[in-house]
Amino acid sequence: MKPKIKLKALSVGLMILMAVNSGCFYDQVLPIELEGEISYSNDMQPYFDSKCVACHNGTGIPLNLEASVSHNELMSGGYINTTNPSNSLLYTKIVPGGSMEQYSSSAETAMTLKWIEQGAKNN
Repeated sequence: MKPKIKLKALSVGLMILMAVNSGCFYDQVLPIELEGEISYSNDMQPYFDSKCVACHNGTGIPLNLEASVSHNELMSGGYINTTNPSNSLLYTKIVPGGSMEQYSSSAETAMTLKWIEQGAKNN
């Protein structure tokens, strides 16, 4: 192989490696700045409705996240720790490596943590 061809092949190989490596970036939870107060009824419940209620609906799988009972279930079931929000069971289930991570985007995960940090209000 001529030196110019080797250099070109090496360059193409490096570009492909960089593209493949950068494709894994989505797995990280990025710090997302959320403005204002998180509303349970306007932010959290719609998240639960779209991603969780299909399974967590009171028919066998623990934690009923249907609108009429979800806040009470979270608070009385030990899923929320307002003293140490990042140790809340709800949060640890949805972060990367958690058993429910596939059901939460980075934005939803950040929103959940901020809601807990704000006192997990039923607002």
